[in-house]
Amino acid sequence: MDPVEEIKARLPIEELVGQYCQLQKKGRTLSCICPFHNDKHPSMNVSPDKGIAYCFACNSGGDIFSFYQLIEGVDFRQALKDLAEKTGVEIQDMAPVQVSKKDEKDRMRSCLEAALKFYKEQLKKSEVGKTYIRKRKLLAKHVEQFQIGVAPDSFSATYEHLLKEGFSKSEILGAGLGVQKDLKEGKIYDRFRNRLMFPIHDVRGGIVGFGGRALGEADAKYINSSEGPLYNKSNILYGLHYAKDAMRKSKKVIMVEGYFDVIACHRVGIENVVAVSGTALTEQHVKILKRSSDTVILCLDQDRAGQDAAERAFHLCSAKGLHVQVVTLEQKDPDEVVNTDPDGLKKTLKEEGQAYIEHVLSQIESSDISSVEAKREALHRILPLLKSVPTEVERGHYITRAASVFGATETALKDDLANVPSEPVIAPQPEEKVIQESTDKDTFSKMEIALGLFFLYPKHIKLIDQLIEPKEGFAAALYKALKEIPEGERKITVEMLDIPEEFRERASILQLFCEHHNFGDWSDGLAVRELEKNCLNANRAILRKKQDEIERQLIEACKEGRKAEEEQLSTKYRQLLKLTKMSM
Repeated sequence: MDPVEEIKARLPIEELVGQYCQLQKKGRTLSCICPFHNDKHPSMNVSPDKGIAYCFACNSGGDIFSFYQLIEGVDFRQALKDLAEKTGVEIQDMAPVQVSKKDEKDRMRSCLEAALKFYKEQLKKSEVGKTYIRKRKLLAKHVEQFQIGVAPDSFSATYEHLLKEGFSKSEILGAGLGVQKDLKEGKIYDRFRNRLMFPIHDVRGGIVGFGGRALGEADAKYINSSEGPLYNKSNILYGLHYAKDAMRKSKKVIMVEGYFDVIACHRVGIENVVAVSGTALTEQHVKILKRSSDTVILCLDQDRAGQDAAERAFHLCSAKGLHVQVVTLEQKDPDEVVNTDPDGLKKTLKEEGQAYIEHVLSQIESSDISSVEAKREALHRILPLLKSVPTEVERGHYITRAASVFGATETALKDDLANVPSEPVIAPQPEEKVIQESTDKDTFSKMEIALGLFFLYPKHIKLIDQLIEPKEGFAAALYKALKEIPEGERKITVEMLDIPEEFRERASILQLFCEHHNFGDWSDGLAVRELEKNCLNANRAILRKKQDEIERQLIEACKEGRKAEEEQLSTKYRQLLKLTKMSM
């Protein structure tokens, strides 16, 4: 059996989607909150019969491969590898896909893996590194689990080792392990020197870079790999590949500030924990979290920087429909607490967090805001947060609470709130290469919908003769395949149709679209009228498109003085106008 079909046979679409979303029964299909846009109601339709999961609100989804590519942000080749591994399907002689680019990324990843092995070996020889690990009270099992190593105190030891391992200068630079300060001189220096090394992985557990903590005096306590083909800090969360299963089970994720904080949480058995890697939280980070979680629990430092990070997280998460809670520790962070009160840390992280706005209001309430200046500063903090609350009911609750804290009327607070810009000011992030939500409001053309109706009413397949034959693309292939269906056929499925493989998924989505909009619930008489009406609308759309094209050609011919062509086009245009009027 073809490996793609074998994987589909072993992994039902509802089983895959159920690993990311909570499914509920909806008529003949299943539905869930769409993970690809800020969905308030279950908009994603999951059809076990068709093997399709699709959201018609944002036009995202498809079969198990399309869904997995979208939700994990991978190409088809990687999706095939991952799903084959999940289902136990062996893949042999896989056809190369974009070989040169793929080979380049594979070489860089191999370079990072070689560096990781080197750093782990260096830790065994480094007294400074081992002393520091003992100081942080890390157990050997956690050092091994998180693959911690040491970059030697040398300008070129790592670079020279990787050259001996067969990696080129460009591969070492592309992997973010080297720095070339002078392009003319061409000399490469190690990016990481005398640092405790933390490998950074993507969501599937593939290594993409490193974070390094200084073991001696250094300008920066922490540095990360430079951005490149593998490492993009705007969509990488440290610890995510360890956390994702626990996140899906609990529907919650705990956000901490650093590598040691993530490890500290694991030390007490809390696994649904992540940290940003080398940047502030981004919109793409939030989209990734939303795939597996409904609630983000902030466990950040209590200083000004931590407060700013929490406010940013609240705005970004609220915009995507995520609940935001806070847990507070008596000490600075989980890494400090774990060594003095591990049971207390575990208890705090397992308890229900406090709603973030309630947390901020409690802080304001416990401070002195008797002066006008203090009130102004507190308002400056709370009003943008109230503006970001996603629902009117929640906002009304917090307005009442805030009015009590400030000793003001709700009306006065609402007046101040009305003057706050709708969008909170959030520092811009680097442009993200992410899956974009569709902006096309028309999922299918009029012609495609007219053709799709024949899936639901095969007994009236003869009415397809009323359509003007489309000449290209999906509609043309579907029209030709449906024309070959004999009269009297009681059921039409995508499997029956002789259409190119690349159009089969779209045909299944079209069928689901027609079912989703209840087009199949018409009486026989109404069905005939609707089929004829949709054929007429499809024809008008085709004629209008042809008319626009001839009009454009006619204007060009007229401008350039091509008289003979102008006359021919004028004749065509008049004939088309006559056809258009006949179809009215």
